[in-house]
Amino acid sequence: MNEPSTSPLLVGLFFVGRCMVPVVVLIGISYLLRKLGLVVIEAPYDPDEETNEDENQNNSGESVK
Repeated sequence: MNEPSTSPLLVGLFFVGRCMVPVVVLIGISYLLRKLGLVVIEAPYDPDEETNEDENQNNSGESVK
């Protein structure tokens, strides 16, 4: 039988590299876009803010019981 010329460790490293290199490239591009200001991360959604706005609109100076 023919013996493999490549060690299993090297094949495993190539497999991990094949999976991780695109992920690292995408994360790097995302980081650069944020640093350059081309992508803006919005503040997280605050449900209390919407509730307060609804209460202010419903209560137009009158007290509701």
